[in-house]
Amino acid sequence: MGRYVIGVDGGGTKTLGAIAGPDAVVLAQNEVGSTNYNVQPLDVVRANLRLLVDNLLHAVGGRPDEVGAICLGMSGCDRPEDKKTYGNLAAEVVPGAKCEAVNDAVIALVGGVGVPRGIIVISGTGSIAYGYDGLSKSARCGGWGNILGDEGSGYGLAFHSLRAIMRAHDGRGEPTALREAILGRLHLERPEQLLGWLREVKWGKAEIAALSREVLETAAAGDPVARRIMEQEADDLAHQAQAVAAKLFPGQTDFSVVVGGGNLRKSRVYFDCFTAAVARRLPGVPVVLPEREPVEGAVIYAAGMAG
Repeated sequence: MGRYVIGVDGGGTKTLGAIAGPDAVVLAQNEVGSTNYNVQPLDVVRANLRLLVDNLLHAVGGRPDEVGAICLGMSGCDRPEDKKTYGNLAAEVVPGAKCEAVNDAVIALVGGVGVPRGIIVISGTGSIAYGYDGLSKSARCGGWGNILGDEGSGYGLAFHSLRAIMRAHDGRGEPTALREAILGRLHLERPEQLLGWLREVKWGKAEIAALSREVLETAAAGDPVARRIMEQEADDLAHQAQAVAAKLFPGQTDFSVVVGGGNLRKSRVYFDCFTAAVARRLPGVPVVLPEREPVEGAVIYAAGMAG
């Protein structure tokens, strides 16, 4: 067993790393650029990972040969070839350490409940549900992008709200306070100007998803249209969790659903709505906020690898 373990939460724009002793108590953290080779060239990913590990070891006065294990939680890392590529990169940086690359939803789950068992439902710009049975079996639902999926995400909330505004403007739908909330956020005067705004942002997923805050605030204020949209999106997320549970925990309730992503973690009204939807679809299964951050989950995972 080495003196240290390292956990990595690798994203498309930034990477957060943490180093700890075998007890998984974090000693130092550091942030570098992207370590996702679907976004950056492999040489850039290699350089950023090496910089991250060097910075972490420098912070604790350690050496590469003192690292017993490293866990890389990487976005979309499900294919064997992805795991092999990331594992090889880690082995270059910390030779002799046990190396494992996993989907970043796994480290979020471990950070959320402390063990690699349960289901995590993430609602950020997009959405996904991911589960692990604590042994060797995993399952996912969603995560297919805004054209094929992303139900319950920031994009989903905003997309349906924009449509509701236009239906009300046409006289086909119920008037809604979403009109004033979203037009005000975008500094627009009339609903038809939304089309120009969408062209201006090139129908960007992130720009549309950012409007979810107004949707959730309008729902919390009691607007019935916003409330129905929120309830439907929350139920879609709960349905994803139900689908994962059917694959991993049929007939069981001794696991938790932990939430991830800004929508569920920062909006109490959305969290409560999702919790109610899970109670209907998975009676007896608790919904919890995460105990620790994903990078800490990667550290816990690495400590388990180190024994």
